[in-house]
Amino acid sequence: MSESRHSQTLSHNEVANAIDAFSLPSELPSDVRLRHAFERLILTAPKRAVEVVATYPDQITGLGPGIGNLLGRVLLEQKLLKDATQLFELVKPRFVTDVLLYTRLARALIQDENVEQAKQVMMSALDVDPGCLSAIRLLYELTVKDGKCEDADRWLARMAEVDQSYTAVSYVHKERQRNSAGQGHGVRIALLSSYVLDWLVPYLDLECRKAGLIPKFYQAPFNQYTQQVLNSESDLYRFKPEVIFVALGLEDVWPQIAVAWKEEEFTRAREAITDQVLGLVREIESRSGALTVVHSFTVFGQEGQGILQNRVSNSFSKWLAALNDNLAEALRTHERSFLMPLDSVIEWVGRERSCQAKMWYMAGMRIAEPALPELARYSIRYIKALKGLTRKCIVLDLDGTLWGGIVGEVGAEGVALGPSAPGIEYVDFQRALLGLTRRGILLAVCSKNNSDDAMAVIRAHPHMVIREEQFAAMKINWKNKADNIREIARDLNIGLDSLVFIDDNPNERELIRQLLPEVLTVDLPRDPSLYRRTLEGMTDFDLLALTKEDEMRAAQYQANAKRQAAKNAAVSLDEYLQSLEIRVSVHLASREVLSRLVQLFNKTNQFNLTTKRYQLEEVAQFMKSDDHLVYDLYVTDRFGDHGLVGTAVVRKGSDEWRIDSLLMSCRVMGLGIETAFLERIYADAVEAQVSRLIGEFVQSKKNQPVKEFYAQHGFSLLQDTDNRQDWVLDVGASPVVKPSWIQINIDEVGL
Repeated sequence: MSESRHSQTLSHNEVANAIDAFSLPSELPSDVRLRHAFERLILTAPKRAVEVVATYPDQITGLGPGIGNLLGRVLLEQKLLKDATQLFELVKPRFVTDVLLYTRLARALIQDENVEQAKQVMMSALDVDPGCLSAIRLLYELTVKDGKCEDADRWLARMAEVDQSYTAVSYVHKERQRNSAGQGHGVRIALLSSYVLDWLVPYLDLECRKAGLIPKFYQAPFNQYTQQVLNSESDLYRFKPEVIFVALGLEDVWPQIAVAWKEEEFTRAREAITDQVLGLVREIESRSGALTVVHSFTVFGQEGQGILQNRVSNSFSKWLAALNDNLAEALRTHERSFLMPLDSVIEWVGRERSCQAKMWYMAGMRIAEPALPELARYSIRYIKALKGLTRKCIVLDLDGTLWGGIVGEVGAEGVALGPSAPGIEYVDFQRALLGLTRRGILLAVCSKNNSDDAMAVIRAHPHMVIREEQFAAMKINWKNKADNIREIARDLNIGLDSLVFIDDNPNERELIRQLLPEVLTVDLPRDPSLYRRTLEGMTDFDLLALTKEDEMRAAQYQANAKRQAAKNAAVSLDEYLQSLEIRVSVHLASREVLSRLVQLFNKTNQFNLTTKRYQLEEVAQFMKSDDHLVYDLYVTDRFGDHGLVGTAVVRKGSDEWRIDSLLMSCRVMGLGIETAFLERIYADAVEAQVSRLIGEFVQSKKNQPVKEFYAQHGFSLLQDTDNRQDWVLDVGASPVVKPSWIQINIDEVGL
């Protein structure tokens, strides 16, 4: 009889008789008798006990984890490392549940120079407890010794996910600084404050790394923000920050704030504080192209006026709200400055937890440790938006995600979707999703379902918030979801790294993580009442400015569906292009469209000849410069208005113009519009009587579709170095001619 057969058929008494060297009363219950027998065996012959576990796994593991932990401790105390390793990896679910025993074994194995086996033991510990910090830290240390920086960085990231304490997060930050772990684009962040804000840096570093950014930080000396801002030669400006966070305590800028004032004194204080902050902002803007984010003012304690605070004319709460409103309104006219609603961050965490009196008085630390993770998460919104890391489209499952239940089983009338629970949670989630479309975020469906069943809910259910026309793409079938998501990206002509995938099924989420790592896959909680909170807590949908094109985006993709239908019905491609009635306008760009141009520079990847990521101040300087031209491109056709979809920067020379950047939204690729755009630049070069037009191409992972752009328009390769090429066109000898199906608007402005 085989061992597995023994395991399945022998009773507890029979197993006890097989392993017991002592006499035990036969009247004992069989499980008690077996436990006593096995405990005695552990203490007298632990090596034999391991063999028994291997021979009778079902019966022995049924005794509970306590007996396994006892055996593990005895093996380690007697330094029987080989047997302990066998035990820890022998039975699943794990027979030994004390993760400290795994750590002890791993360290003993390391001392015996058996590192690979130690790693396996630590991985087993994480199977028992995925949040075991000692295992994660030891695996990190071993990976660093192996010189595997990327793997080490992943263990650091996991450590910070498990433990958000300052001790853990600061350790992760220091290790990353020491080992230069991680890959990504750089970002330079400066912190100016009137109080101690040093503890925010590790948390902000963590959020940046999650976004694929490698940050460098500058912290002004304590309470030296004014000197740093006013001195054009200060370390602040030498650092050349991209983002400056300004955090000022109300008590620091106006110490007498605690004194009860008259109404007119409140008014004077509000005006003085507003002027002080705006003065700092103007100084920063005059010396730096950085994005400036000012923390709004808040108070952490009680306001001192009790229940009368909303009845008296000199209400402090009303005064504070008016102060922040004034600042927000004033900063609206500053394109590169924002007011962060610090009060909202503090309220989310809780005022009592956000401020610790001892740290306030002894260390000048206004914001306590519990609030720092949330403050960092809110801060990263500005940084992601600045660096063009906003996601463009949310791909949604249906059953269990947009409504409760499986429509194929319960029918359209039976799904949970309505004004009360269960059902209101899904309605609320849909409302939040629909709100994101007003920022230009697209919605798409990817569902394994019968199309007719699902569409019955989408089209006709009385409580469905998002209707068919509000989805930019829909894939409702039984195909692999990874394939469907690839098709959605192709249909919308956007990259996979522009997509967010939301699905209640953890197996589907893991599939997308494995097959499409560029897609951001959201860990949706099991409780649907938390769906909306999860969505609103994401930092991937913020914009520094809301443009006309953002507001039009959903309508534009609906028009794209009509264009595709027209293309499918056309006899030939030429007939289709002629039928579109495309009209193009190209102008020298004005400051009114500056935000949209910056958005294009930082979000456009496929039709982008150099992928240079210019920020607001840089584009503004190009516009002012006599040595540069900045163009914008507008497109309409018979199906609708595409809006402002392209831009170019040209550097002018006396005899030669160089196209520094030329980019266009992927929505209008392949229609000949790029040729009409280039024709305008060429025509201006002819008018300026220059002899050569130089075009730059810098290869990236995503701009392969335009690799031959200049060659296709008559340019000759002048220079090819690494991934950078220069192409030259003899102006006058090789004209650029727009396609016949494109019309130029008569209001086009020339040089």
